Amino acid sequence: MSEQEREQNRKINQNSRKINNLESRLKTLELDVEPRGRISLAFEAVEDDLDEIKSSISNLDRKVDRLEQTSEHRFNQLNAKLEIIIEYLTGVNDLPE
Repeated sequence: MSEQEREQNRKINQNSRKINNLESRLKTLELDVEPRGRISLAFEAVEDDLDEIKSSISNLDRKVDRLEQTSEHRFNQLNAKLEIIIEYLTGVNDLPE
């Protein structure tokens, strides 16, 4: 085998290795991006987390609404009691007839 043939074989082998490497990398990317690939699964996980966060926020919002209603009711009860006390202390309810 001549030196020129060896050089050509070396270049062919080198190019074959490069092609194999590129094919492998391309296949990896295809698997990552395909509908059930790693990237798609990551997006689905993020969507699930966001749905869970939205649900938690909705639950907290309902709890805050209930607390506001309870607080308003208690404030109204306290206000009514204070009005009764003020009427009693000032004698407003004892007006002459």
